[in-house]
Amino acid sequence: MSLARFLMALRARWRLALAVLLAVLGLTLAVSLLLPTRYTATAMVLVDARAADPVAPGDAQPPQASTYMAMQVDLIQSERVARAVIAATGLGRADGPARAKWQDETGGVGDFEAWLATAMRKRLEVRPAKESGVISIAYTAESREEAARLANAFVQAFVDTSLALRLDPARGSSDFFDARARQLRAALEEAQQRLSAFQREHGLLAVGSDERVDIETARLSELSSQLVALQAQAGESGSRRAQAAASPDRAPEVLAHPVVAGLSADLARQEARLDEMGARLGEQHPQMLEQRATVERLRRQLATESRRVASSLGLSDNVNQQRLAQAKAALDEQRARVLELTTRRDEARVLLRDVQNAQQAYDAVAGRATQSGTERQARLSNVSVLKQATAPAQASSPLLGVNLGIAAVLGSVLALGATLLAELRDRRLRCADDVPELLGLPLLVEIPSSRPGARTPVAAFPALRGPGRAGRT
Repeated sequence: MSLARFLMALRARWRLALAVLLAVLGLTLAVSLLLPTRYTATAMVLVDARAADPVAPGDAQPPQASTYMAMQVDLIQSERVARAVIAATGLGRADGPARAKWQDETGGVGDFEAWLATAMRKRLEVRPAKESGVISIAYTAESREEAARLANAFVQAFVDTSLALRLDPARGSSDFFDARARQLRAALEEAQQRLSAFQREHGLLAVGSDERVDIETARLSELSSQLVALQAQAGESGSRRAQAAASPDRAPEVLAHPVVAGLSADLARQEARLDEMGARLGEQHPQMLEQRATVERLRRQLATESRRVASSLGLSDNVNQQRLAQAKAALDEQRARVLELTTRRDEARVLLRDVQNAQQAYDAVAGRATQSGTERQARLSNVSVLKQATAPAQASSPLLGVNLGIAAVLGSVLALGATLLAELRDRRLRCADDVPELLGLPLLVEIPSSRPGARTPVAAFPALRGPGRAGRT
């Protein structure tokens, strides 16, 4: 079939081609929307294969760059690095989702960390540069933050593992340790001077002792207890004062006073006697008048004494309020003193810890420097981190635009193929050349079409149709 005839067939069967193309695009769109979104974070490291190891023998030859880079790529993709990532990120914890997924897939059979390391390595992509020592480490995960975190974890695990593999016995490293010992000695002296200056400034004798702070803290606790007790006393005395001021003759403290109680008892007896005499004597009887005067005198004495006792309650409340205010002031002052002492103690402890750390570091290096013929290790790595992985802004998969573009190309090919197949299975007369070729008959006449969609001459003249052939256009 010539190109011209194929284009005619495509023009005639454009609905079929369009249906195939739209079906492929629709299927691709549905699959892309159903696929989980994944993000890829990329970090970059620089591996210097030509860097000489400072503690390696002088005649040691560095490996070839291509071989060394291939080894580093294999190291990044190794199970050891993946296990280090698992340990550093805590993905292997017992209550994590990874362990639950492992239980579902394997039924708890096998090594969990080996299974998880294999799964993580499938999501890891390592791409070395062709002309340099730069290696890109990309990790794909379901979330942006997880992808960046695990990519950086792989970088750190690679650096640590590479460093661990490079640690070899060093010879002739006494100069390194001597220089380091001098630096640490200077750092130790500086830390000691800072500590001594701080002690002189604040009058501290023993930095590590908490005796003074403990004493002041105990005093603070005692003042707090006293304040609580005084608050209770002040509240109680205030309540008694208010009650006594409102009704002095009914206040319990007033009634419980010995003088008031005695007067109340005498008044009750005299009132009872007055009632008894009133039953026997008349109102104007001299004894009745005398007894009534006695009762009135006792009542006045009782009222006077009640007011005196009530006023004494007010004085007691004033004293309690003053003691409470003094206790609050003392507590605030003591709290400030304890806070200041604690701050100074903490600052002194930091300086003391600096001295202790510097002393320990100096002792360790000085001891190593004095050991003759002992293997030494210098932790110097030839791996540098060029770029830390960050959370990607866009998903790496599914890429809807790319998928639709590929689907458009593939759908177009399938549409053309479907059109060609349909035309081969059901041939039609598309042009004048098809009459002698398909029907084996000469073309008698050709009438040009005057409008789009008009029938071809073959369709207009049924005699041009061969036996058993369709003459549709």
